[in-house]
Amino acid sequence: MPGMVKLLRRNAMPTIMAIGAHHDDNELIAGTLARHKAAGWEIVSVVVTNGVYIRGEVSDKHIEIREKESLAAAELLGMKCSFLRFPEGDFRNGAEPLLVLTEQIRRFSPGIVITHPPRDYHFDHMQVSQCVVDAVLVCGNPCVRSETPACSSNPRLYYCDAWFIPFEPDVYVDVTEHMELKTRMLGCHKSQLLPATDGAGNMIDLARLQNRNRGIEAGVGYAEAFRLRSSLGSVRIDPLL
Repeated sequence: MPGMVKLLRRNAMPTIMAIGAHHDDNELIAGTLARHKAAGWEIVSVVVTNGVYIRGEVSDKHIEIREKESLAAAELLGMKCSFLRFPEGDFRNGAEPLLVLTEQIRRFSPGIVITHPPRDYHFDHMQVSQCVVDAVLVCGNPCVRSETPACSSNPRLYYCDAWFIPFEPDVYVDVTEHMELKTRMLGCHKSQLLPATDGAGNMIDLARLQNRNRGIEAGVGYAEAFRLRSSLGSVRIDPLL
C-alpha cells in the first residue's frame, strides 16, 4: 500500500492551486487544502467552466448562483477564487484555454497544482485535466507568451481522487480533523445538493464515504488520495525506509 504523508510535497512557493472543471469540484479536496492552509500555504481555487447547468436546466442566470456558492465556500477556508467561465458541458482543451490557464499558473506561481485525473467519468473533467497538464508543462516556457512572465520553475502536478472510476493513489493526506470544514464547504453548493427525500445520496454523502474508505486504506479516520504526475525534475525523493 502506498505510504500516507501528512502534506503533499512542498515546492519552492508556499501556494497550492486547485483547478476544477466545475464550481464544487475543488471543495472535494477541501481537507487537503485546509491542512495546507493551516501550515501557512496560500490556497487558490480555479474554476474553469461557467456553471450554467443546475439540475437539468441550462441558464446564464445560474452563473451568478454558482459563483456565489463558490465564494461562500472559499470564505470558510480563506482561499482565493478565479472564475474562467468557459462553456460548461462542452469544454474543449485548446489554444485559448491553455493560454488562460497558463496565465493563472504564472500569476499565482504555485508550488503545487491539483486537478482531475485523465481518466474520469465526466467529459469536462477529462478535458480540463489535459489542459492543466499542458499548462503546467509550458508555464515556464518563455516562448509561450502571456500577460505574466514565465515561471522560474514548473509546479508539481497531482491528480485528485476520482468518483466511479478506478484510481490508484500514491499519496494519502489525513483530513480527519478537517472533515467538518469540508462538509460545510460542500454544503455551500446548495444548487448541487439533492433533496433530503432522494435516496441516492448527495455529494456530501459520497465524499464522506470515499474519504472514509481512503482513511481505512491509510490507517486514519478520513483521507484524501492523490497521484503525482511524474515529470523531469519533479519526482519525490524519499528514503527507502
